[in-house]
Parts: sequence; C-alpha cells; structure tokens
Amino acid sequence: MPHLTAQDKTFFKEHGYLVKNDVVPERMISSALDVIWEHMKDVDRNDPATWIKKGYRVVPCGQNDTVKATLYEAPVFEMAEELVGKDRLVRGGGAAPQLNFPDPDQEWKPPGGHLDGYYTPTNGVPEGTVGACTVCTTLYLGAVGEREGGFTVWPGTHRRWAEYFKTHSLLSLKGGGAPFDLGEGLSITGPPGTLVFWHYRLSHSASPNCGRNIRMALISRLRRKDVDDIMFETPDDMWTHWDGIEGP
Repeated sequence: MPHLTAQDKTFFKEHGYLVKNDVVPERMISSALDVIWEHMKDVDRNDPATWIKKGYRVVPCGQNDTVKATLYEAPVFEMAEELVGKDRLVRGGGAAPQLNFPDPDQEWKPPGGHLDGYYTPTNGVPEGTVGACTVCTTLYLGAVGEREGGFTVWPGTHRRWAEYFKTHSLLSLKGGGAPFDLGEGLSITGPPGTLVFWHYRLSHSASPNCGRNIRMALISRLRRKDVDDIMFETPDDMWTHWDGIEGP
C-alpha cells in the first residue's frame, strides 16, 4: 500500500517539499540520538550549558546501522521511491546527523538560501565541479520551534531553478546562491519525527538557532542510479525523470 497520497505528490510538485509526521517510530529516533551523543566528546548531554555557541556541525556517524535504520527500516526510503520511481534510487547511503547548536544571545536574522553541490571554501566540494542528487530528506530528532535553527525552504524555487538552467549552465553558478530574489523562506517547525522531503533543486538553508536546545536533524541526499548521466539534461518537463510524479 502506498505511503504517499495523490495530494502529497501534488503538493511536492507545486512547492518542492513535503512535510510528513509519524513516519519514523519514536524508538528509532531515541536510538539514533544515543548514537549521536556517543560520538560527541566536547558536549555533555546532561549539561545544556555545554551546548551554547558550538556552531554547526555534521557528526560522523551517518553510516551507523542504528542511524540508517531511520531511513531504511522506517519507510522513508520507500516514500522517496514513490516520488522518483521504484528501484530508481541508490540504496545504502547514510543519514548524516547535522546539528545546529544554540546561541541565545545572537540577533535573529532570516537566512539566505542555496543549492547543494557547489563549491564554497568550507564545504569540501572541489572547485570547478558540481554535484547532484535527486530527492533529499530532513528528519528532526527533537522538537524545533520558531527561531530555533529550523530547516528552511523557499517554496517553489525548484521550478524557478528548472527554468533558469534551461538557459544557464549548471557550472556557471557560484556557491549555490541565487542570482534572483528568492523571496521569503519558510522555516519548518515541528515535534520530534517531523520529516521533510525536498527536491534537490529547492533553495534551502538552516536558520539561526536563537533558542537553548540543539536542533538535531538527520539529512539524507538520495541519488538516482543514473544521476551522473542525466544531471546536465534540461527537459521541457522537469519531472521527466520522476516516475512517481505526473507531468504537466
């Protein structure tokens, strides 16, 4: 039985993202949190004072089986396949724990959006290259409220980028920032287990965390098996390679 409805797919097609709840069991979330805390030595799980002003980091345990269970033993990967197509995605990738630590003293400012896969001096992408995936997921492991470092999306920008790249090379973009006004971003809030599916060409970012809790999320970037062969294609219908999404 499908996990996504026709309404879900229509929303994803229009807005470039989809929020679902109650997909990943609480026990899986709790177990993944235990693993993440075990991999952090400079902060104390029981002392929130040690969490302040620690920046943003990726904890290197995304390939841990307990962490990956949130993607493959819960039906998250299956749901992504319902968008892209059965057996179209590479199976086995991890779920990277990305932590946005709190700084309650900072002034909150709206973040700027970007696309993944483009070189910046700090992100590890080789200069002069561009990477690509297909559909991405963000799973909250704790509650996230307003101005608490939430994952932020710019609804509809996946369609604007599709038109942009019909007349511009993927390689012409610098740093993943938009050469046009993105408009206002939407910071996703929600309880533990909040799950966001998002199109890889949706502008996105993490907002500043002015709260007192760590925004803990697992982020997965799922690729079609043939993504390297088709990444430079610019079909008239941007959903040509999405078997689960109907055309215009």
